[in-house]
Amino acid sequence: MGNPGTKYQNTRHNVGFLAVEKAAGRADIALKKGFGKKFRAAEGRCRDRKVVFVEPLTYMNNSGHIIYPLKKKYQLTRENLVVVCDNLDLAPGECRIKSGGGSAGHNGLASIIQYLGSNDFLRIYIGIGRPPYRGDVVAHVLGVPSDSEKKEIEDGIDRAAEAVLQLIDHTPQKVMNEFNRRNHSESD
Repeated sequence: MGNPGTKYQNTRHNVGFLAVEKAAGRADIALKKGFGKKFRAAEGRCRDRKVVFVEPLTYMNNSGHIIYPLKKKYQLTRENLVVVCDNLDLAPGECRIKSGGGSAGHNGLASIIQYLGSNDFLRIYIGIGRPPYRGDVVAHVLGVPSDSEKKEIEDGIDRAAEAVLQLIDHTPQKVMNEFNRRNHSESD
């Protein structure tokens, strides 16, 4: 998930877009916007499987608006959906994979849950940290990471892209065990 347009391109809120673009690039599949579509998609084969990478163009808070067209065009189900997004509660660059749960105040996730009719889908979170001293959360998520955070967040984007590709070959549980353990051991 993320926000379309150059204004938001390198903001913390767009780490999901950046990870999806990186995963699609590694799979050698280009994202394209179809005429009249509310999303960009990259459809192709990766590791002998059909894959579709998608970026909603509805802005973050309305990400769920694309669920019905994706169900119709790509046979999207909650079992084959993986959402990649930012997370304030994780340190910058930390990558965590979780199955199910609520929105935790993330309006984009809340929108997807509403339109999907379920909260039972896989999420890959990329940590962006909270603003210091109870700062403005909106300004933080829509802001560009500081130089000190940039490298950490880029590492999280790389790990999230790798996790997306690993999910093509492996079960969610195996990928969660590997990536969530890796985060824990890196912070020790």
